[in-house]
Amino acid sequence: MLRLLTLVLAVGLSLTAYAEGEEGGVAGPSTQYIYFEPALVVNYGSTGRMKFLRTDVALRVSSVDSAAKVSHHKPYIRNNLVMLFSGQESEVMNTPQGREELRQKALEEVNALMTELEGAPAVDDLYFNNFVVQN
Repeated sequence: MLRLLTLVLAVGLSLTAYAEGEEGGVAGPSTQYIYFEPALVVNYGSTGRMKFLRTDVALRVSSVDSAAKVSHHKPYIRNNLVMLFSGQESEVMNTPQGREELRQKALEEVNALMTELEGAPAVDDLYFNNFVVQN
């Protein structure tokens, strides 16, 4: 019984130490992810038959304040991402290098929008949680 009590106490102290930062505040990363739901679905390409993209996008921010600002502007950001994605060609959508370049362009676009709207970029990274194309 004493061993069990000691174990419970040790685990409790460990969890408390983990939850407190160096200055006694709540620790842990303030990183948050902002998801665009529903998925973005666009047609793309300028010639030939209609092609479609369906992707789930997540934005990583590093503060609660940044998360609030980005969440407030989600409709505008979503619109600009749809426009960016719909302006792409098959060569971009169908290669890993093209998708990575598109991801970087999308991140730059979002940060440019946030700089325009809030005076500073707020997004640390942008991720495609899935990326499905139909050619």
